[in-house]
Amino acid sequence: MGRRFWDSVANKRAFLARGLVATGAARAFEAVREASGRAVVVLTYHRIAEPGPGNPYYDPVVSATPAGFRAQMAMLRDRFQIVGPEDLVADEVRVDRRPRAVVTFDDGYRDNHDAALPILGELGIPATFFIPTGFFERPGLPWWDHVAYVVKASRRGRFAVERSADDPAPIAVELGGPDRSAAIMRLVRAVLDGEVPDRAWFLGRLEERAEVDVDPPTLGRALFMGWEHLAELADLGHTIGSHAHGHVALGTLDDRALRRELALSRTILEAAVKRPVRTIAYPYGWPGAVDDRTYRLAAAAGYRAGFTASEGIVRPDLAGFDPLAMPRLTVGGGDTPALLRTRAALWGAVGRSWL
Repeated sequence: MGRRFWDSVANKRAFLARGLVATGAARAFEAVREASGRAVVVLTYHRIAEPGPGNPYYDPVVSATPAGFRAQMAMLRDRFQIVGPEDLVADEVRVDRRPRAVVTFDDGYRDNHDAALPILGELGIPATFFIPTGFFERPGLPWWDHVAYVVKASRRGRFAVERSADDPAPIAVELGGPDRSAAIMRLVRAVLDGEVPDRAWFLGRLEERAEVDVDPPTLGRALFMGWEHLAELADLGHTIGSHAHGHVALGTLDDRALRRELALSRTILEAAVKRPVRTIAYPYGWPGAVDDRTYRLAAAAGYRAGFTASEGIVRPDLAGFDPLAMPRLTVGGGDTPALLRTRAALWGAVGRSWL
């Protein structure tokens, strides 16, 4: 499905959210949420940029445009008390009775510093930046951005790329029109679904078939922050957390490799920002990519708060609350302030959102 279809879906969701806000239904859901306990909304952002023809990388990781992000942050500032991730597991006495929210960023993209940071500073909002230290130690392109870069840069009308050296049915890639999102998603899905046994080999073959030369280190250094950016974020009062080291699905690793991912990232970050690192967002973060063993070893590695990619809001007041397995709401390119507000209200009131 192309961008036009997904834009239509996003527009319909935003329209419904505006209606719920205008009729007072969103406020009614918020009242239920606020009466039911200490619910906390944790938002996940990736990139703050302009998607579309000017973006040579993977558009779905663009969470908001700078203007959209500013509007979302203004809404949060007006309706929530913005706190840090460790506040969710602290036994503090709350003076501000407003509902709480946490703003988080995954992956360490450069526009977090260049585009998001000035807005956060202007509005007085603290944020948490979860960093995969391997991206900083060896700059390059994440595989999803690598795929998108090749497909967008190719001048071929069509080609086929093998999943492995002995693949009998290569993936057919059609690049007939300006919107190449369907081709990108097909290739990304092949990786996510485990169809690609050797990711590096696959990316090399994709470059060959698409006839595109890629310089990952140079591109990666421009796409991601550097150590100096992290130090600046920490000095300004923002939280630096771990996103593991190699951005791998931690739940698929054996105990030894998992412990190394958790410990190495924390050690590198603490040396870089000269502050304790006690929070982690698990790469990918969905069931299977993380599990109870991941949470247990994260706690043993010294982390106090851990975040998944499971949709939901945090309820520290409920029995069974695990501070190492907290859900978040992932912000997408179609999320308006009204839509974010309504999604959070629905999760708090009825335990799910249809928006």
